[in-house]
Amino acid sequence: MAQKGVQVIAVEPGSPAARAGIRAGDTLLAINGEPVLDQLSYQFLVSQRDRTTVAVQRPDRTTFERRIANGGEGIGVDLAADEVKVCRMNCVFCFVHQMPEGFRKSLYLKDEDIRLSFRYGHFTTLSSSDRAELDRIVRERLSPIHVSVHATDPETRVRVTGNPKEGRILDKIDHLLAGGVDVHTQAVVAPGLNDGRVWERTFSDLWERRAAPGRKGGVLSLSCVPVGLTAHREGLPTVQEVSPAYAADWVRRWQPEVRRITRLTDGEPWLLLADEWYTRAAIEVPGRGFYSPTWAQLENGVGLVRRFLEQHRRFLRGEKKHAFAGRRALLLTGSSFAPTLERSAALLNRATGSQLRVAAVKNFSFGQSVTVAGLLCGKDLLYAAHADREAHGGRPDWVEAVVVPSASLRTHTGPTDQYTLQGVVARAEGTFLDDMTLDRLSAELGLPVVPSGENLSQTLDHLRRAYSGGPDLLSRFHRDGLNLPQGAYNP
Repeated sequence: MAQKGVQVIAVEPGSPAARAGIRAGDTLLAINGEPVLDQLSYQFLVSQRDRTTVAVQRPDRTTFERRIANGGEGIGVDLAADEVKVCRMNCVFCFVHQMPEGFRKSLYLKDEDIRLSFRYGHFTTLSSSDRAELDRIVRERLSPIHVSVHATDPETRVRVTGNPKEGRILDKIDHLLAGGVDVHTQAVVAPGLNDGRVWERTFSDLWERRAAPGRKGGVLSLSCVPVGLTAHREGLPTVQEVSPAYAADWVRRWQPEVRRITRLTDGEPWLLLADEWYTRAAIEVPGRGFYSPTWAQLENGVGLVRRFLEQHRRFLRGEKKHAFAGRRALLLTGSSFAPTLERSAALLNRATGSQLRVAAVKNFSFGQSVTVAGLLCGKDLLYAAHADREAHGGRPDWVEAVVVPSASLRTHTGPTDQYTLQGVVARAEGTFLDDMTLDRLSAELGLPVVPSGENLSQTLDHLRRAYSGGPDLLSRFHRDGLNLPQGAYNP
């Protein structure tokens, strides 16, 4: 991370930075004598003392120092976006390698950044982390971080990742654990590649390193996720798809093990099964007690379906549901979640007299083997809505509104922050992966189109606001479920 300081793009009026004469356009070079590497480094350094010495460089390259009383808090500056680090792996199932042509450039960037891992739960293979960066993780207490292990057997990991230097992942994990850093881990499971005895060794090696009293750092969890393959694998290594039968066998074998392990960890699940094992096998997800009380690794697809069902159950018991009475809406979602949403909508229709209809959207952009809602493109949703309208008489007002998955929308796009170069917050308009916007989809259909939110209670709020004006997505709808900016990179 060889940045020469970090540029200030905005200064809060009346803040310690403003009183010290720091202005937008200046560069923070050092804090208390230590170089400012990035935004995370800044946050760590200002938290170390109540009075902070800041070295600053003006745009004309003149420098000065100020001693600021900040009480261990930030000094009131917004900093420029950090440069994103890229992955050095060539994993056989890397999703970026399976992208079709014609999408925006930022979608082809393979981010691999411990800062995003710490702050937002992104998984990192640690391929771009040398000894100095591992030491930084320990020194700045960037704990927990999230590590894609895939296999602890060195030969298999090299085969999976395509990097002959990155087979010994346990050496890096052990270095972090010895420094007091906790780690969440995952393995993307591909049949015949890293399952069977290789997976059992991965499970055993990481279980031996689990967090426990008396240990400085430990492995907090291990999730297993079925491999996801698109229709665009020309020239890539052959990888076997996870079939419904394979997924069902995995659930039968490892669901009891999850329960056994949970009994050994005082009720906090350590081994986690992603929802896709259940949706691919068409098996009902387990009850609430199967998942972490804090929904650990929710962002990795562990427990999303169960959390939705729990929220829906509470919603049906409340009075707010009656505001759905008489509403006619089309709910679009990915084919893996569609059966769950359809059952939930049917219960709501019976309880309130609403007319909600669910349509499973085929993913023509990435291939129909991709069934998750978050990877649906605007054109996929448009096609599904048109098909539903034609199937129901072709009237332009066949429903009052169309609801699309919040997870399919990005509020800001590209390898930049949510700020413009002038430090002004950029407008959040809502963009799908193929650059179609929410407003354009609405114009194409001639109807209001709203994001779903995380549950049907939020869907109701959004339907109520369907005709409210304003181009900014975040001022109109719930943030929950949307793809918000995450540091320097939001594809």
